[in-house]
Amino acid sequence: MNAVTTSHDLHLLKIDNREDEMNKRIHQWQTALMEETHDREETARNRTRVMEINHLIDHLRDEIENVELAVDI
Repeated sequence: MNAVTTSHDLHLLKIDNREDEMNKRIHQWQTALMEETHDREETARNRTRVMEINHLIDHLRDEIENVELAVDI
C-alpha cells in the first residue's frame, strides 16, 4: 500500500511540476508579446510624431519665405 501511495504522490508531483513549467512559459510568452507590441506601437507613434514635426517645419519655412518675398516687394 505504501508503494501505491508513494507512486501516486510522485505522479501528482510530476503533474504539478509540469503545470508550473507551463504557467512559467505562458507568463514568459505573454511578457514577451506585450513588450514586442509596446515597442512596435511606440516606434510607430514616434515615427508619426517625427513626420508631424517635419511637416510643421516645412510649413513654417514656406511661411518665412512668403514673408521674405512680401518684404522684398
